[in-house]
Amino acid sequence: MDKNWKPKIWVAIALGVILQAFTFLYLNRPKIFWVYFLLSCVVSIIDWKFQTFFSVVFSLTCPIHALFVVKHFKHATKRGWYSTRWGLPVICATYFVSVFLFRSFLYEPFIFPSASMRPTINQGNHLVVKKLGFGTYGTYGMDLISSAVSSSNLMQRGKLYAFYPPHTDTPFVKRLMAIPGDKVAIRDNAIRINGALLTKDRLYKTDDVTVYQQQLDGISYSIQHINGQRSKDMEAVVIPENSYFFLGDNRDNSADSRVWGYVTGDRIIGEVLYIIE
Repeated sequence: MDKNWKPKIWVAIALGVILQAFTFLYLNRPKIFWVYFLLSCVVSIIDWKFQTFFSVVFSLTCPIHALFVVKHFKHATKRGWYSTRWGLPVICATYFVSVFLFRSFLYEPFIFPSASMRPTINQGNHLVVKKLGFGTYGTYGMDLISSAVSSSNLMQRGKLYAFYPPHTDTPFVKRLMAIPGDKVAIRDNAIRINGALLTKDRLYKTDDVTVYQQQLDGISYSIQHINGQRSKDMEAVVIPENSYFFLGDNRDNSADSRVWGYVTGDRIIGEVLYIIE
């Protein structure tokens, strides 16, 4: 590698603004790159959790620091392959493709926008969804694959799932109540699945809502009803093949399968793994 090479100021500044930490690979300073890269990862998590914009600071500090490095550039260090014309694009492409594939096929973060899952999930809570095996892959609004869930064992009554309802491509999160072949009926806020009544125990009552604990297939969770609200009854139906029936935990304030029907297997995004308040 050419020891007499010197980085161009305009390239370093442009990379500092656009790619931030990666500009230091171009500047042949891998240690500084790792410091900024790890800091940017931590700050990105903080921004995601608290809806702040601290990561914007890196768009200012990285080009300024890059300018300082260029002004005081020394040729003593042999130029690494990662700072070459082909090395940096390969590294950047590999990084961004890896992030895209990770979000598309493995785990993807979401911010929950509504009150339909209270008291389990509050508006603004952060969710991590496990996607591998569910067949509906994509991220950042781009759909890559839409196929049926690879195994019926992944769909368990009582668990939370992210999916696309039949009427929109906006992701929803609800609780799975019934799977293909189940018979479901709702009357007076009481749910029967295959003839068995889902019991619920009252936890507490406020002026507005009453919160209950309910169990389904060994999974315990909380639901709430709005005091004085009329029950959303539903006549008995049998869930069709490759279809799933979802309800929100905020039973009287949730658009779910009682409103827009079943969710087919090719529209299941994944299982909610973590809820971060």
